[in-house]
Amino acid sequence: MQYSVSLLHEILTVIAWVIMLLLGYREMRKYDKLYEEYNYETEEEYFFYKPRSFWYRMLIFTMLFVTFGCVGGDFLHNQVIYDLNVQSDHPIHFEDVYVLLIKGLPTNYYLWRFCVWGLAAFLLFMILDEIKSDLDFSFFVFTLMLMNYFPNLRQTLGFMMMFYGYVLLFHSAEDAMPQKLVMGIILLIISTFFHSTIFVFIVLSLLLFIPGTKSLAMIIVSVLLFPYLYDITKELSTQFIGMVSNNDAMQEKATKYIESSFRVELNIRGFLKIIVNRLPVLMLFFYGIKKIFIEKVEASYMEKHLLMLTYLLIYISCLFFNNNVSAYLSQRFWDAACYPLTIFAMIFLRNYSGSLYVRITLYAFLVSNIFNMAYSLYTIDNFNANANSF
Repeated sequence: MQYSVSLLHEILTVIAWVIMLLLGYREMRKYDKLYEEYNYETEEEYFFYKPRSFWYRMLIFTMLFVTFGCVGGDFLHNQVIYDLNVQSDHPIHFEDVYVLLIKGLPTNYYLWRFCVWGLAAFLLFMILDEIKSDLDFSFFVFTLMLMNYFPNLRQTLGFMMMFYGYVLLFHSAEDAMPQKLVMGIILLIISTFFHSTIFVFIVLSLLLFIPGTKSLAMIIVSVLLFPYLYDITKELSTQFIGMVSNNDAMQEKATKYIESSFRVELNIRGFLKIIVNRLPVLMLFFYGIKKIFIEKVEASYMEKHLLMLTYLLIYISCLFFNNNVSAYLSQRFWDAACYPLTIFAMIFLRNYSGSLYVRITLYAFLVSNIFNMAYSLYTIDNFNANANSF
């Protein structure tokens, strides 16, 4: 069977993304004017004034986009593996929970995607609801920063369960609600079944609860140690696999990641793609560091945790970058860093959205998206060929 994505499918995906971005921007500007006109006394009053209809509309649009939108090579790769699992009596590449869905649902790739990525989108909106996020601004930021990663990675559902669990844990302490604590712990445990790497991300996140890890001093020390750690990355990776692998299958999968021979091609096109994609992320990250750890602006414990988790994931990604270990692993850690950074931006940036630096950063994300979508349209033939050689 030949797998392919048509040029029309790609173009419609781009059009849908542009429409969602414009909807978020329009809604954001509309409520900014209302905020100035009615002069709400508190942010809570402003938040609850907004009609829930926008929440529901954007949730539906997002669920449809992540189901049908083709924004990367994983769209077809997942379809190939989906069909293999339909025909096989044993799980192939996918975790057991995804295979159970494949076997339990009517045979339809898009229905399966709706259940997986649609549920992930729902959990994202539950996170925004729990943190009382300014939804129009948050949706605009999400569309710019994460929308084109969100339907690609299979661990997206696990990520959303993990972060929703953390949000409930943080709020259980603030609101003195033990039921949130229990639900948060349950979500963290369940999330590990949706991708084998989620356990690693939970461990990394738990390390940040150690006193002193959320500080500028920790960042400075880790930067100074970077050249030494970069040289011994492979050895540390092997030891880490032995510690976290609770079974032979997981250890074998992790070892394949580590031993991957794929590396970044250091040519002009490769450098351009790296700069366009990673510069906006670094701009936003450094802005958060400057505000919270240097200027000492007010930030919640959760905001600091999300920012430092972003740093930790970026740091590990850089350890693997163009190393003899795996560029694939480097990219996966970088992609993972975009999730906590986006949630951080949704919460923290609203009060600084008028800043010139923040606006330039958001424009940089816009340029990154345009570049990636244009590149995807340009390389659609290679995209289809790679899927059929999987």
